[in-house]
Amino acid sequence: MSLLDPGFLKRLSALRLRTRRRASGVRVGERKSIRRGQSQEFADHRPYVSGDDLRFLDWHLFARLDTLWVKLFEEESDRTIQVLMDCSGSMSGEKLNYARQIAAALSYVGLGRSDRVVVAGMSDFLAHYSPPRRGRGAAKGVFDSLQRVSASGQTDIPRALSAFPRQRGAGIGLLFTDFLFEAGVEPTLKSLLGRGMELQVFHIFAPEEIHPTLAGDLTLIDQETGEELTMTANADTLKRYTDTVIQWAEEVESTCRRLGVGYSRVVTSMPVEDLVLGDLRRQGVVQ
Repeated sequence: MSLLDPGFLKRLSALRLRTRRRASGVRVGERKSIRRGQSQEFADHRPYVSGDDLRFLDWHLFARLDTLWVKLFEEESDRTIQVLMDCSGSMSGEKLNYARQIAAALSYVGLGRSDRVVVAGMSDFLAHYSPPRRGRGAAKGVFDSLQRVSASGQTDIPRALSAFPRQRGAGIGLLFTDFLFEAGVEPTLKSLLGRGMELQVFHIFAPEEIHPTLAGDLTLIDQETGEELTMTANADTLKRYTDTVIQWAEEVESTCRRLGVGYSRVVTSMPVEDLVLGDLRRQGVVQ
């Protein structure tokens, strides 16, 4: 479990992934379900019908109304956390390493709350798939799966998603990406939402992608396509570049919000512990 410090793992044990909606899972767990079950949290009443379990009759209500009513309780249900890693060429190096660490932290939180965790690496095909694991004892297997995800190729997540097995029950998708998609952001988000999952994205930047330290005449090479761009870097060019990147990131965030997708912009220079225990807590991703 070298991805995360043992002291950090201990602090993660007190957290849970926050859900913005209730949905039906597969097995009994620690998340509220849309089904009515037999947990200890009261949900509602309904009239008694022959054959109902008499243990759930509300005798206090009977004393007031002289009518038999049955107590309903929230059923607690697990979910599948779908860890979706953009592993195209532009994610290579520190961005993918950082994504692995955030994914490991949030997976560990979910495993400690009876959720199942699936790991998928996606470029223009399904490059890696690790089936559902459940329970804190599965953390090493999940972490090992994250370590095996490597970056190469171009980005076509909707195409890769076609080979990704549909998961049973409810799901929360955690997408880790730099959003450098030739086809734009919206098709990918809609393809993921089409799976019925609640989606939270992590828009990952290396510091030099926002504030590059370049100077002089340069030839830039696209990591995914090999396309070359000749340019001269000076203070004015770099300022216009930074302004453009920030504007683009804000547009991506706006698209996510419009589609009901959670959005977190992260820069790899921030320690993962500070991100998870600070920013993601304030954003309500974890609680």
